[in-house]
This record gives sequence, C-alpha cells and structure tokens, in this order.
Amino acid sequence: MKTIWLLLIGVLLAGATLAQEINFSRVQDMAIWYNQSLKTDKQNSVKLNYRNVQYGGLIAYNSISVMADMPLLSKSKKEADNVGYFSASAGAASDKSNQGILNNTMGVLGLSYAVPIGKNETYIAAGFQGVYYQSNLNINGGSFFGDQYDKYGPVDGMASSDRFRAGWSYGYFNMNAGISVFNNSTFNKWYIGASVMHINKPYTDQNKTKEFQLRQAIGIQGGYKFATGLDDDEIGFYASMNWQGRAYKHFYNGTWSTPIKQLPGSAVGLGLGYRYEDALVPNVELRYMKLILGIAYDVNVSGISASGIRRNGLEMAIRLDF
Repeated sequence: MKTIWLLLIGVLLAGATLAQEINFSRVQDMAIWYNQSLKTDKQNSVKLNYRNVQYGGLIAYNSISVMADMPLLSKSKKEADNVGYFSASAGAASDKSNQGILNNTMGVLGLSYAVPIGKNETYIAAGFQGVYYQSNLNINGGSFFGDQYDKYGPVDGMASSDRFRAGWSYGYFNMNAGISVFNNSTFNKWYIGASVMHINKPYTDQNKTKEFQLRQAIGIQGGYKFATGLDDDEIGFYASMNWQGRAYKHFYNGTWSTPIKQLPGSAVGLGLGYRYEDALVPNVELRYMKLILGIAYDVNVSGISASGIRRNGLEMAIRLDF
C-alpha cells in the first residue's frame, strides 16, 4: 500500500509541476483554458467538467473545472456578421486526491479581441490571461520518509525533516497569451491557434531557486466542424498539443452527431478521443436546444499498466449556451 501511495504522489506531483494542465478530454470545450483568443462564437457559455481517476480501485483523485465566457457586445451586433468584439472569461479548477494529500486549485481571468479579416465570419484574435495557482500537499496521514523510523520500526509522533511531511502550500501568479484565426460560418467552423503559458516563468517554491521555476509552455490548437445541413449530421475533429521543456501532453478528439427527428432541437453524438501515450477516450453526448451533456471513459493505454496497477477514469461535462 505504501508503494501505491508513493506512486500516486509521484504522478500527482508530476502533473502539478506542469501547472494549469487541464486534463479533460472534450478539447472543443477546453480550448479557452489553453488559449484565451479561442472564443470563436458570439454567445454566452458556461462549461462544467468533472473527472474521477482511480488507480487499482484503491486510490483516486477528482478534477473539476468551471468556465464562463461571454462576448462584450450588444444583442444586435451578436446577430450581425463580420463585427469585431471583445470577450471576457472567468474560470476555476481543482484537483484533489481522495485522502486530501494533494489539493491544487486555480482561478483564471481572461480578455480577448477578435477582428474580422474577411467575409463569411473569418477573424483574427488575440487574448491574455491572468492566473493564480495554489498547491497544497499534506501527508500527515502516514509515515513515508526514512527519518520517521529507527532500528525498531516507525517512531510514533516523529516529525519528518522532509518539507512534504509537515505539509506544504504555495501559490503564484501566472500570465498566458495566445493568438488565433477562426471561421464561424453556418456549415463550416474551424480554428487554429498558438499560445504561450507561464510567460512570467513563476517560481513554484518559496525558496525561488532556478530548479523550481516554471518553463514556458507552448501550445497549438486546431479544430474543424462540418455540418451537412441545418438539421443534419455534424462531424468534427479537434486537437490540442502542448510542450513544456521535455514534457508534452497532446489531446485529440473526433466527434459525430445526428439529430433526433422525433424531438426537434435535440441530437445524439458519439466520439473517440486520444490522450497521447496515455488513454483512449470513447465518449457520448446528448444535446437539447443549447444544452449539451457529455460522458467519457478513459481506457488506459499508458506504460503504468506494466507496474500491475490498473487505472481508469470517468468524465462528465455540461455545456450551456445562452
């Protein structure tokens, strides 16, 4: 059990060092987290995501995020074509283990501006984000470090000199920026963007030494959705690729949806996502008017299975446009 806990701590800390790594599979809904300029429509949206990941059925962590974004323009301009507009967004996210060992939280505020560069709703946009990230590690529930032992075994009540044993908490501010080009026409919607995260290279430790300074992360985002008609099938493909130093995390998701003829305004969809070298993510979604409900399941294909530990994840998403 001790080995499993140490493995989980290592996995969670590896994710924490990347900072602001949003692991949800619905790439089409998470684009603004990585690139503020990718507010590609003129409607208000609220997106809520939840993900539960379990290792061997014994330990788990939960991730949750919420993002609200809105264009800052009048109702008449929302309905007009080729009109430049500002957009604002606010979001919060949390990762927490089921024993309270690790708890990461963050808040995001962003602003972007899109300028039309041609007919048929084609824009170029730039966006900026301010982020506050807080990480807490508390291993008071168990003895994991060697200085809590003597030759007779564990020493009851012995405080560890390791800073993780006594509990650790640290927060920092972060700055991100991104640019994009997108088209938001009726039957063909596409976007391509590039972003830089951690522009200010914040320190992730109170000592503020070089080894605890975040490297800048580079991201590339892309997506394409084709609608065969106003009330017919839709096919889409989305990608988000992210590099930070020697680390990388890439997401891909393909979707297909078809309307339910007996229930106007509704549709059902299927999709398959791939988190590179990590998991296949089959998913389904239900739509009614401007409400979307999605459910996805991680099928682990990573090297962690070699350790004899099985990992799976269940993800749920709600999106409301208004």
